Parts: sequence; C-alpha cells; structure tokens
Amino acid sequence: MTLAKLTLTRLENLLLTACDDLRGNMDASEYKEYIFGMLFLKRASDLFDQRCEQLRKELQEQGLSEADIAEELKDIDNFSGKYFYVPPQAHWSAVKHLKENVGTGLNKALEAIEDHNIDALQDVLKGINFNRKIGQRTLDDDTLADFIQNFEKIPLRDEDFEFPDLLGSAYEYLIKYFADQAGKKAGEFYTPAEVVRVCVEICDPQPNMSVYDPTVGSGGMLIQTRDYIRECGGDDSDISFYGQEKMGTTWSICKMNMLLHGISHADIRQEDTLKNPDHLAENGELKRFDRVLANPPFSQNYTKKDMKFPGRFAVAMPEKGKKADLMFVQHMLSVLKADGKLASVMPHGVLFRGGEEREARKYFITKGYLEAVIGLPGNLFYGTGIPACILVMNKAGAAERKQVLFINADREYKEGKAQNFLRPEDIDKIVQAYREGENVPAYARLVPIDEIAKEDYNCNIRRYVDNAPPPEPQDVYAHLHGGVPSTEIDALAHFWDNYQGLRENCFIPRADNAKYHDFSNAIADKRAIAAQVSAFSGVIERQQTFMQQVEAWWQENLPFIAALAPDPENQSELMGNVYALRRALLKSIGIALGAQNLLTDYQVRGAFANYINLLKADLKSIAASGWGPELIPDHDILISQFPEVLEKMQQDSARLAELQALFAAADEEDFDDSEETGVLPGNEVKSLKEELKSLNADWKAQLKTLKAAASDIFTEIKVAGLLPKSANKNYYCAEGFGLQDVVFANAQRILDLAQQTGLQSEWTVIVEQALDAGQLAKTLAEAVEKRLEAHKKLEDEARALKADIRAIENKQQELVEQARANISNDEARAVIIERLRQSLMNTYQAYLRADQRQCVAAIENLWCKYAVTAKQIEAERDQAAEELKAFLVELGYE
Repeated sequence: MTLAKLTLTRLENLLLTACDDLRGNMDASEYKEYIFGMLFLKRASDLFDQRCEQLRKELQEQGLSEADIAEELKDIDNFSGKYFYVPPQAHWSAVKHLKENVGTGLNKALEAIEDHNIDALQDVLKGINFNRKIGQRTLDDDTLADFIQNFEKIPLRDEDFEFPDLLGSAYEYLIKYFADQAGKKAGEFYTPAEVVRVCVEICDPQPNMSVYDPTVGSGGMLIQTRDYIRECGGDDSDISFYGQEKMGTTWSICKMNMLLHGISHADIRQEDTLKNPDHLAENGELKRFDRVLANPPFSQNYTKKDMKFPGRFAVAMPEKGKKADLMFVQHMLSVLKADGKLASVMPHGVLFRGGEEREARKYFITKGYLEAVIGLPGNLFYGTGIPACILVMNKAGAAERKQVLFINADREYKEGKAQNFLRPEDIDKIVQAYREGENVPAYARLVPIDEIAKEDYNCNIRRYVDNAPPPEPQDVYAHLHGGVPSTEIDALAHFWDNYQGLRENCFIPRADNAKYHDFSNAIADKRAIAAQVSAFSGVIERQQTFMQQVEAWWQENLPFIAALAPDPENQSELMGNVYALRRALLKSIGIALGAQNLLTDYQVRGAFANYINLLKADLKSIAASGWGPELIPDHDILISQFPEVLEKMQQDSARLAELQALFAAADEEDFDDSEETGVLPGNEVKSLKEELKSLNADWKAQLKTLKAAASDIFTEIKVAGLLPKSANKNYYCAEGFGLQDVVFANAQRILDLAQQTGLQSEWTVIVEQALDAGQLAKTLAEAVEKRLEAHKKLEDEARALKADIRAIENKQQELVEQARANISNDEARAVIIERLRQSLMNTYQAYLRADQRQCVAAIENLWCKYAVTAKQIEAERDQAAEELKAFLVELGYE
C-alpha cells in the first residue's frame, strides 16, 4: 500500500509533539533553535538520500561501474542548491541511534554538515549547541534521544510532501508558534504577518527587482515578497533577495528559513546594519536596491564609533537617546535606487518628537521622499503595546512631490487575547487608500507640504486625519418626555435598508410628535432586542438572499476549483496554480457581490482572502497531488465513522480540564474549597504529609508506652490475686497488642479492671495519658489521611484520564488511517469540495452575524439612552423617598 503523503496539518502536529519533549525544560525562546536545527538536519539527510538515488540512477544509465558510482556519490560537487552533502557521521542513520553523549553527537553532526557545505552554511549550524546549559543543567541523554525519535517519524523527502513548499509553510508555522510562546522576546525575530503583508503590498515588488531588509529577523518580509510576486502572476525566479541581521541566532534561523523555502540564492549577512552595512557594490560603495522593507527594533541606541559610510545620514540622532529609529530609515533611503520605494515600520514617536528627529522629518519632506504615513492600531506587535506606523518613502517622482498621504487606520482591527490583528479587509482598505491616493473622510488625506511645514513638520497623524467618532448625541426632550429621536433612528439606515421592515417592527411613530418614536410592543425590555432581531423575517430573508448569492457564485466557479488538480487530459491555466486561482476568484467574487450593500467591498474581498488563507495548504495539496483522502481532516472522519470514540475523548478531556482547573484554583491565595471537592493546594499537601508522618510517629510511640504499662498493670492485678475468677483471661490478653485498635481497647479494659479491683498503681496515670494522647493522634492522623486520600484520588483520576486520552488518540489515529485507506479519490473529491464549500459559507456567515450583532448593539444603545425618561426616574425616586419616610415613622423616627 502506498503511504499517504504528508499534509501540512500532520507535519505541524508532529513538530508540536517534538516541542512537547522540550517545553517542560526551557521556554520557547531557548528551544526554538533545537527544533529548527533538528528539522534542518533531518531534511538535509533525507534530501541527500534522494539526490543519491537520482544520481545513482543517472550514472547507471551512463554505464558507470559500482566503484565509480560510489566515488561520484562522495563528490561534494554533485550536491548543490537545496541538496547538501551529508557525511556518514552526520547522516540520519547514525544520528537516530544516539543514546549516550547525545548532545555532543548532535553538535558534531551539525558541524560536519556545515564544514562540508561551507559556501552555503558557514556559521549557520555551529551556533546551535545541544549541550547549552539551561539554568543549572543541560538536557539529559534520554530527553534528547526521545527528541530525536520524534523526527524519525517525519519523512522529509520531496516526494513525501503534499505540495512542494510544505516544509517552508511548516517552518513559518513554527516561527509564529515560537513567537506566540516567547512573548516579549518574539519581537527580536518576528513581525506579524499581517503587518508584513501591508508593507509588501505598499511596495508592490515586481519580477527582476532587488529587495532588501536591513533588519531581516527570520526573513518574513522577503518570503512574503516572493509569495506576493507569485500571487500577481509574476516570475519570482529572477528576483534578488538581500538581508542583514545583527543577532546571531536570529540570523541562523533566517538562513535556514530561506533554504527551506527554496530561496537558496538569498544573500543574508550577519552584522550591525547601522555600524557596518555589509552589502556593497563592485566599486566598494553601498549596493542599491529597488525595494526596501523593514521592521527595525524600536527605540534603540547606536554608536558612531567606527561607523562605516557615515554619509548615509543627513541628520544624525543622539547616540544615547534611544533614537536609532530614523537612523535606520536614513540608511534605507541611502541604499534605495533613484526610482526605488521603501516601507518601514516605526514607533509613533518618530512622527512628532522634536530635536534631530524633527530635522530628519523636514529633510524627508522637503526632498519629496516621504510619500505616505500610515497609522496602525496599538498592540499589534510582540513585546510592546504602543501603536506603530509605516513610513513610505518613494524616490520616484520625489522632486515633484508636493503632498504627503496620511492614512489613519488605528481603529480598524480585530481584538485578540494577547494582541490585536489586522483583518484581511483592514489590509485591503489600507492598500486601496494608498494606491488610489485620494481623500477618504476620517481615514485618508493628501496633505500639502506647506501645511505640514506650518505645523513645524509635526507628522502626528491625528493632526491631519481625525478619525475620532462623533460625540454620542443626547436629545434633552427625549430624556425628559420620552421617545427616541427620529434622527438617531435614521442614522442606522444601513440596517433599515438591508433588513426590510425591522425599523417598523422595533419603533412606532409618536402621534403627537413626528420627530420621535416609541419602542414597539415587541421590545418589552433590552434583553428582548437580540431575540427580536435574530428571529425577524426581514433579517433572516436578507441573510438567506446573500448566502444564496454566495452559493450561486460557488456553483458557477466550481469548475475552476476542480480544474486546480492535475489532469493530463484537461489542461487549464489554473491547473496547479493556487495563486492564479486566488487572483481569478477574488476578482470574480468581488464582481458577483458588488451590487449588494450588506457587506462593504472591503469585507467581501477580506472574507474571501481570509477563506483562501485558511485553506491555502489544502489548495496547494490539491494543485500538487489531486484529491487525496489524506486531505480529509481526522476530525471529520471520526465524526462520520467513529462518533463514539470522539464522544469518549471529549468527555475525558472535559473532565480532565475540570480537574486541572481545580488544581490550578487550589494554588491561588484566596482558595476556599466551599464545594468540598477534596482538592488541596500543593503546599498544603506537603505540610499534611509531614503532619501525618508526625502524628503516626506520635501514636505509635504512645502505643509502645501503652503495651508496656498496661501489661505491667495487668501483671500487678494477677500478682495481687485481684483478678476475678470469673474473668476471661483472653479478654484482657496482651497478645492483641500488635493491632493498634486492640491495644487501645485492651488498655482501656485493663484500666477499668484496675479501678474495679481497687488496685493503686504508678502505671495508671501513664496509661491514661498515653491512651488519651495516642487516640487523639490516631484520630487526627486518620482525618489527615482521609483528606490526602481524597486529593490523591483526584490526582489518580487525572493521571488515568491522561492515559485514557493518550490511548484514545493512538487508537483514533489507527482507526482514521484504516478508514482513510478505504476512501477512493472520487469519494475524497466529493468530501473535500463540500468542505471547501462549507468553509466558504461559514466565512461569510460569520461576517453576517457580526453585522447583525452591530444592529442589535445600535438598538440596545437607543434603549439605554431613551427607554426610561428623567421624569420616570424622578417619580421612582420620589416614591422610594416616601416609602423610606413611612418606614422611619413606623420605627419612631419622625
């Protein structure tokens, strides 16, 4: 049976499993280089084997002997481009068996690959040190051996991939994952992809251009440039990429990123860009580029000492003032060709701070270089919540430029838990406003240079484009006498135009005053508004009509999507070209939905762009490999074939999450187990165990005292002849003293016997005290043990659930693969196309729900303002005052 090819989702899951082995030992900023290094090592080895097989076949066809072929396979010159020569000691067949001194073995393997491929890999791999200390220790052999075995499960030859650049996509996924995990440290190597997209579209790079990033990080700007050219239908094979990065680890990640994306020709240097720009032309001067894109580190210091090419800087910034931002911009400007363009992310402070930064702005503007200033939302970037902007410099037409375009996009974004995001429609709106270069109320404005000069070259965006929402209108008459102002209802025309009859359903004109409306009987209170809107026929019908338009578009364009898969008998320009398909469909759906006004043009295009982004890996897989059943998600197969397995796993996961939440809550300072769950804080478990140990030792010591003292009393009774003849000696027998409960009982019976016989013994007090103390310690110990047992029971349940979940995961993977093997390509095609269709419908339905929520919020806002009049509030206040007065009189307070 042919093994299914590796999908992006499967590869991502395998890589995350590898991360799991390291996550508990170090944070993401520390172990990311281990993941990247191991991934590169395995990929290089697999490609080496692939190249050897190709070369062997070619040489055999040429008639060479096995001895000659063996010599050719050792020739490093036969390995170039994406193929690296891998010496025997670095080959995966050797690496995967490492069990002792594993870190050293991995280091030597990476060093060997670098040494044998020095032109492409100099200093790239040797910086990765698997023996590096994390805190007080290094990773042990077992951990690293397990880490290696995770990669043994990942086949990384070209023929193993669903689409050619799958590994590059997985690498991007990992970089984003590590950025999310690393938090503040992520800013050193990662710029959010949405911001990169804006910069790339603004610069609009073309084939045969040179593109440069002076603070290249992990290389996202350059990779997105390559993808953008492909999207636009251009040939990216002749574009030149250049980058420079100061941080050694980040530079190494970038180099590997370029290689794994198939951009082996990218010229990436490691050096401080401000101090020593390393890309030079043949004449020794700075190399010039067509496009420059960058996100320099915000607000850093720099030094002028030993700085090369100081002529780059028309206006030098203070060295110790954390003002290197515009030094970077001046460097970029200096390496720009005469018709070149740059886009650079900057902190907002560079727009309005005085001193040298003001002089730099004046220089940019008076020279005509500054083409646009784009304000971005706050909290987009890792490590800082401050808002940023994009400076666009364009040397083409600079001498004639008399205006600067200001775009204020800081209010249009999607909120996230840790940071905010630009949506596809937000990106589209920014780029559209830039390209059209026209005034857009409260969004974009072309500002004459003379006006900026009058503002002393202060480029604070709000001075020129104020996008603050208008103040909330307040109608005094309505507040006093009731009613909703008709003008405020009219302002919600977007909803009334689209949802026919909703206005009349919610509001009734006042007979005595046409300027005001009352809420209809259908809206009894604020809580009824959402239900009323969602159930209203006009809302449902309008949304159904929109979705029918989307469905009609889908059916009309389905042949183009179907033509994406390879088909020797039906050649098409869209076959195998996801980028061409995206272009064609984006244009088509914009036209098809252009007449409706429920969603804006930006939302229509943005929703579709988001849809393509979510399914880009699947579309690439279809383009490269056709309608394989491996593209059907595991979850979908489980739902259709094994719902009981999924239900059991969901139940176990829900219970495990509940227990984990209990354990987490128990460790909070103000924890109170009011529900008597039995869970204990971690520190209390430790103290209770110590207490239990002490109590057990206490009652056992008392037990020892009892055994001796009670035996002595019993002996004294016998010697004194006071033991009753009718007494059962076994009843008082000391043989039962081996059991603590019997000891306590026997000791008490012997005390009672001594009292009955009138025996006076010095041991009596000792037995009484030991009995009381022992029983108390035993009772307390049992109570503590009960609490610990209850807590341990919960811990055992959590461990059992984890084991069950792991077992189910292993089982479900086996079940899924068995089921997938029985799905034909035709059956898979039907399932995948339906999944693509449903994803499209879900995407647009999400936008419709958002519009509906905005409608509800607008009506609720009117309710909050005008549903209760000031007179009603006064009347209720007066009534409450009268009731209070009556109570006071009744209590005797007149």
